[in-house]
Amino acid sequence: MKKKINLQCILLTFLTFTMGLSQFIIIGIINNLSTDFRVSIADIGALVTIFAIVYAAATPIINLSIGSIALHKVMLFFMLFFSFGNLLTAIASNFNVLLMSRIITALSSGPLMSTAVTFAAAIAPQRKRAWLISWVFSGFSIASVFGVPLGTWISDNLNWRLTFWTIFFASVFITIVVFYLLPHNLTQNGTHNIFKQLAILKDKRIIWGILVPVFNFSAIYIIYTYLKPILIKELSFSHNNGERKISCVNA
Repeated sequence: MKKKINLQCILLTFLTFTMGLSQFIIIGIINNLSTDFRVSIADIGALVTIFAIVYAAATPIINLSIGSIALHKVMLFFMLFFSFGNLLTAIASNFNVLLMSRIITALSSGPLMSTAVTFAAAIAPQRKRAWLISWVFSGFSIASVFGVPLGTWISDNLNWRLTFWTIFFASVFITIVVFYLLPHNLTQNGTHNIFKQLAILKDKRIIWGILVPVFNFSAIYIIYTYLKPILIKELSFSHNNGERKISCVNA
């Protein structure tokens, strides 16, 4: 039993790592996408904004609409949806297809995250529940620290599409393992009235609790999103080998 729980923990952490890589990698390859699709840096940056808006707006509605459907089926469905979104990104031939692929990925990422946390809380013993949930969330941090730099290196030295092909094959692998490893009978209580559930937003404490991380992450990711263009254009770092080019300006 302990070995199975450890494997499930690894699976859920790998899932969130893959989702985190899919979400954050745009930041590392923003220049490559701008060049490849012949659009401005701002247009590529808008992909991050659109992804975040769709993720934030759709996730609560989708989660409330799941009802009493077995979460195993829910996760498999959204894993296939997520895989398709990343496949579409990898083969995108123009900016509109790229935009659609990011919307599809955003629609699937939110429900996958909440379902993964629900599984973590359900499969872990009471004394290890917080430990397992923290590991599931850590997948995003691991993706930021290790996945994005590696994906950026692949993009700069090989091809940015290879990163998304890797994410696609990883997500397909996760889907197969999810089918066999996670419990099939886990459900949540059905929701009879979505609007009644959304009534919690009338509570000012909930609103303030939401606004704090909104402003916090907004301040952080405005810089993160355009970090590579800032380093290249403003601080004169090389796009290919990371060596800084020093320019002399005569007074």
